[in-house]
Amino acid sequence: MISRRERFLQILEVLSKHGFGFALGGIKEQWRAPLARVRLIDPEKLYSQPVHLRQALEELGPTFVKLGQLVSTRPDLLPPRYVQELARLQDSSPPVPPERIREMIESEPDSAAEEILARIDPVPLATGSIGQAHAAVYQGVEVVVKVRRPGVVEEVNRDLEILAELAKLLGTYWPAVEHFDLEGLADEFAQSLREELDYLTEARNAQRMAENFTGDPTIHVPRIFWEATTSRILTMERVRGIKINDYPALEAAGLDRHQLAVDSTEAICRMIFEHGFFHADPHPGNLFVEAGGRIGIIDFGMMGTLSDEFRDHLVTVMLGVVQQNPRRAAAGLLGVTWQEQDVNKKELERDVALLLRRYANRPLQEVRIGHLMGDLIRLLRRYRMHLPRESALFLRMLVTAESVGTGLDPGFDLVSVLTPYAQRFVLHRLSPEVLLKRLREVVEDAVQMGVEAPEYLRRLIVVLERGGFDVHLRGDELEPLLQRGEKIGHQVVAGAVIAASINGMAHILASDPERWRRFHTPLIAGGATTVGTLAGYLVLSTNVPRVRRLVSALRGRRRF
Repeated sequence: MISRRERFLQILEVLSKHGFGFALGGIKEQWRAPLARVRLIDPEKLYSQPVHLRQALEELGPTFVKLGQLVSTRPDLLPPRYVQELARLQDSSPPVPPERIREMIESEPDSAAEEILARIDPVPLATGSIGQAHAAVYQGVEVVVKVRRPGVVEEVNRDLEILAELAKLLGTYWPAVEHFDLEGLADEFAQSLREELDYLTEARNAQRMAENFTGDPTIHVPRIFWEATTSRILTMERVRGIKINDYPALEAAGLDRHQLAVDSTEAICRMIFEHGFFHADPHPGNLFVEAGGRIGIIDFGMMGTLSDEFRDHLVTVMLGVVQQNPRRAAAGLLGVTWQEQDVNKKELERDVALLLRRYANRPLQEVRIGHLMGDLIRLLRRYRMHLPRESALFLRMLVTAESVGTGLDPGFDLVSVLTPYAQRFVLHRLSPEVLLKRLREVVEDAVQMGVEAPEYLRRLIVVLERGGFDVHLRGDELEPLLQRGEKIGHQVVAGAVIAASINGMAHILASDPERWRRFHTPLIAGGATTVGTLAGYLVLSTNVPRVRRLVSALRGRRRF
């Protein structure tokens, strides 16, 4: 493996060769020399910038291919033509020799190597940048064994470190990306890719998905053989069937394409609205139709999880759309995005209202989720609102669901399938049980704040003992504050006198009732007068502005 410095130079050269050198104009002088050796590309091969970007990422290898695939799921970051081109990235690499695969399986402890190697096909079913898959037989069951490529972890970690540096450089020297949190995106990508490197994570994802669809006859999630699975080797049941986008084969098998569209999109709706845990890459290559019409799902490396907070904001958006309430829908959008600057809420509500009116009077079967999402993404870009990972994956899932459904049946209406799940989802999130749970969480937070309050008070006392806070006031600001302080002081004194009067009368009357019986009426009358007078003062002093407005209004009426 080449050194980190050599790899850094290699990345810069490739980017420069494909026309992205302008983005690296801020790098140090000593890093520019190697770029001078790069020749111009063949003038007969003139490609658009999106194509050049895809070619550059493919040339740079596994880490950058994965980066491009991740960015292709984020339409809020790039224009549509870039997103469409990056979606074509091919995650393929030359196969690892069979003898090397055997060595890796044999060297892995507790991987049932002997039984797997006894009946494994040396020719891979598929090869990728992270690993490759082989057919085998284990415990009498047809399985697929995924083996991680040797040295890929070290290679990916090196490239991720370089990506973090590039993100910092671009964020500093390239004005075009100053509105994007490139360093945050690089961290998010690094976390996602490192999870894909660990096959135990994928195995746990598959098992959780299988548990969620237990008892569903329309969905098949392959079984994981844990005794033959490690962080470098994954052994799972083999799914056999027709790819869900192989329409001639589906027709030849006599399968109902409309029902397949309903079953596949209902499975996606259940993942989103019922489980809150969904397959984040449900493209046709990961969906197979078995002989009886059951849909098999594979590849659980990239999954999405919807937090309770996201779900609450999603409910707000849905209620705003259903009720044609732009204020509520805009508030929900602010909750499911992050903003790099303050958003003008009035303008956002106005544009959301225009978007809602555009789809308000259309029949459900005429509403296309893809078009709606396109309008929504343009709205987010206008206000520089960005989607967190879970929001982006959620939107991508809906678009993919519609694409799969309309591919199977051109007349398929996703909204009609989506609506019942969305309605049940909203009702569940507003149910007494969920509201009670939220109330309990609020109480727990309040109790926790009460527990932490003494520590915060102690810190405040320490600050005060060290000299307190510095407060800077202008002269014209000081007089209103003094007047307000004087008024508050009078109110506090009046309140104290009221409390003392009531307390004093109670003590006098309770100390010797017989002795003070003949003075009951004068004492009560006098005390009531004192308390009433002071209470009236308190009411008037705290409502002076309102009284003044009332008096002015009455005087105005008399004039007329």
